[in-house]
Amino acid sequence: MSGPRHLWSGDWEDESSARAAELAAQRAHAPHDEPEPEPTPAREPRRRRTLRERLAAFRRRHARRLRVALLVAILTVLGVGAAYAVASAFTGGTSSRQLTAAPGPQAPWLGVEMVTSPTGGVMVANVAPKSPAEAAGIKPGDVITQIDTEPIVAPAIATAAIDGLQPGDQVDIQLQRGSGTYTAHVTLANRRNG
Repeated sequence: MSGPRHLWSGDWEDESSARAAELAAQRAHAPHDEPEPEPTPAREPRRRRTLRERLAAFRRRHARRLRVALLVAILTVLGVGAAYAVASAFTGGTSSRQLTAAPGPQAPWLGVEMVTSPTGGVMVANVAPKSPAEAAGIKPGDVITQIDTEPIVAPAIATAAIDGLQPGDQVDIQLQRGSGTYTAHVTLANRRNG
């Protein structure tokens, strides 16, 4: 075994020319049947599309679905509007109901306007000044859940419960205010006096 060889040792020229001749001989005897594979071209990085370009492509792909969805939305809005118009025509066109009977000599009056509450019961929308409801401490935003023993789930039920009474009658109204529940003791007044 010999030591390491350096470029300045002198025999590198002989070894490199001998190696070159050896490689040339191998190439001459090697079969040339197989073509050398061509190098694959490097792929260019994909350009990132802008939001506008992506939206345009989405619209092109889904144009029919978008038109159908838009048509369904418009028809739904028109249907809801028509249903509201029919309901308003039958109820007199008001969105809230006042807890009072038709004005007459003996019509009981509570003095609140109410709307249907999404949580159940009816929500007090407005309290008339100097009304029996104001005197009992009922405030806008309270939810009426029961009048005497009658559960209240709609403004019409509350109106019917009050209409069945007389001015001067005392009624217990169960209310929810925030997370608390309490009962208001109300003495109904005559609508003509209210």
